[in-house]
Amino acid sequence: MFLALIASIPLHLAAAGAALPVATADTVPNSSWQQVSPFDAPNFDAQAERELLDKANSDRAQAGLPPLKMDAGLVRAARKHAAEMAAQKRISHQFSGEPSPTARIAAASDLHLEREGENVAMAGNVDQAHNALMASPPHRDNLLSPKFNVAGFGVFRQRHMLYVAQDFGLSMATYSVQQAQALVSDSVEQLRAQAKMPRLQRINDGDVQSSACAMAQADSLSGASPQPGAYMLRYTSMKPESLPSDISKVIAQRGLHTYSAGTCYARTEKYPHGAYWVVLVFY
Repeated sequence: MFLALIASIPLHLAAAGAALPVATADTVPNSSWQQVSPFDAPNFDAQAERELLDKANSDRAQAGLPPLKMDAGLVRAARKHAAEMAAQKRISHQFSGEPSPTARIAAASDLHLEREGENVAMAGNVDQAHNALMASPPHRDNLLSPKFNVAGFGVFRQRHMLYVAQDFGLSMATYSVQQAQALVSDSVEQLRAQAKMPRLQRINDGDVQSSACAMAQADSLSGASPQPGAYMLRYTSMKPESLPSDISKVIAQRGLHTYSAGTCYARTEKYPHGAYWVVLVFY
């Protein structure tokens, strides 16, 4: 969903947000402002960027929210867009020939994000920019959202004007194949226990793992059919410990004895910030 607001000259604002289902991040990056190259240039105002982040985090603290952690990748995305706005001498979330905010953020940062958002502004100084953003409900919502935990602010100074881009994200933990499979398996066993059914034996099946990665490569849930007498479930998830809501009926069935789990984390066109592709086969 994209929102736009134009205030009185010389201050212009616009806000945007795009979201997938909400979840709590397990980790956030530990970064520093010195890691934002290659978009370092004299026109980028690092001090203004820090001041805007400090002001945002001060307001978040007053609202009882944790601070936004700076991510170097998000800073690169924000700076690149701020420079584009300065070149165009106007604000927008996407200019002709420019990638979408989601694509820009995904290209600049390797974080596993469940949601992202963006504010853009043009103002004479930091105080004007921040105060106007906080006075506008959609921009304030991004700055004070409990569903964001990372950010990157880019400020391009052109004469007496600041072009501001603020990119936000909800950073999620990423896991190895073994860790993701263990989380999926733990959830399967918990559902099995809740149904008061005997515990299933987990077996390693290379074909199931290959099927998960084949789905990711194809960016599609289509795949091989299960063996006769077996049940196969295919799905994607932002968190491997979260199972589809309708999976309990399969897991609780009598007559099941073993299962195999295959997981593959990948960034795709459908999931530019990454997702876990999962295959579960019950025998």
